[in-house]
Amino acid sequence: MIQPESLASSTIEGEPPGDVSWLLPERRHPYYIVAPRYVRTSAGIKVLHLLCHALNRLGERAYLITYPYYPATYATNPELNTPLLTQRVLEYDFEAGLAPIVVYPETVPGNPFHAPFVVRYVLNFPGLLGGDTTYGEDEFCVTYSEHLAKSVYNSRLTLFLPASDPRVFHPYPRVPRKGSCFYAGKYKYHHGGELYEITNNSVEITRDQPDSPTPGQIADLFRRSEVFYTYENTALAIEALLCECPVVFLPNPYLDHIIGIEEHGWDGIAWGYDDSDIERAKNTVHNASEHYLELFAVFSKMLRGFVAQTQEAANQRTYLEPLIIPQSRAPNFCVRLGEAFETGHQMLVDKGFLETAKRATKKILRNRFKF
Repeated sequence: MIQPESLASSTIEGEPPGDVSWLLPERRHPYYIVAPRYVRTSAGIKVLHLLCHALNRLGERAYLITYPYYPATYATNPELNTPLLTQRVLEYDFEAGLAPIVVYPETVPGNPFHAPFVVRYVLNFPGLLGGDTTYGEDEFCVTYSEHLAKSVYNSRLTLFLPASDPRVFHPYPRVPRKGSCFYAGKYKYHHGGELYEITNNSVEITRDQPDSPTPGQIADLFRRSEVFYTYENTALAIEALLCECPVVFLPNPYLDHIIGIEEHGWDGIAWGYDDSDIERAKNTVHNASEHYLELFAVFSKMLRGFVAQTQEAANQRTYLEPLIIPQSRAPNFCVRLGEAFETGHQMLVDKGFLETAKRATKKILRNRFKF
């Protein structure tokens, strides 16, 4: 009979280690990340999905809860390790006494799932895009940037996650730059703000519209533009910098500070349209990409600190009542019908009528003839 001591220490060359911990999972509190369906054009949503992915890559157990509810078919990015929370996982964690660490973004008010331990991930100024303006003492508050930490009095730490892909957004050498482009998504369509004269002759970048450009097309536009104007905090600003296109933030009632400026620095960035400041941005934009790449290593270290602190805090919480998350239960006919409607509607928005009809016909034929 093999004794535990020999099992823990024995190894054979070319075979997996004999350490018990290599095979048997460690008891760790799971992470349930509350986020809307994946939208590549939303920086905040990408950060939440990437956080789930990063935690799983780190060896933790992390799951997504789509909120508002969205059918699983199009809720996640297939390239990311972001499994959706199921009823089986819920029941297992409760029976094992593993209090889930539920991460809510600042846009979700309160604690709708009655989680025993809440992490509030503040990705934008509290209350600006919905949600509460202050957070309870029992919530573990984490802010996306150092500046946001100043607006959350009980912030525990900063977790700045670089969400823009430098493999897509990078400069082309010796491409002549001409003209400008701008973005005013929430400023124009949500707040109803009036555009400034300086962007009258600029190319507008839109998102989530049938004719909105793809990431590749946006990157090409940034590589050929002299400057990018933005009326709000947006990941497009980082993507422009990665393409060595200077960024000009246009102050307005909904933009009084740049989120992440302490992390990114001012290279390539101008505040307002003062000519000298824009010239400084043009002369320093080449430094921005290198600085951004350094943030990946910083995030890795910060994430480990986040895990250590949240696991310790969750150890102090008692998991007395299981979370009730309606979408994790087995769907009935009405839910399936709702899923089909939502999926069809989203495909109409994203793909248009002809492509939707083609895919629907193909699925019906496949189900009918089993091919």
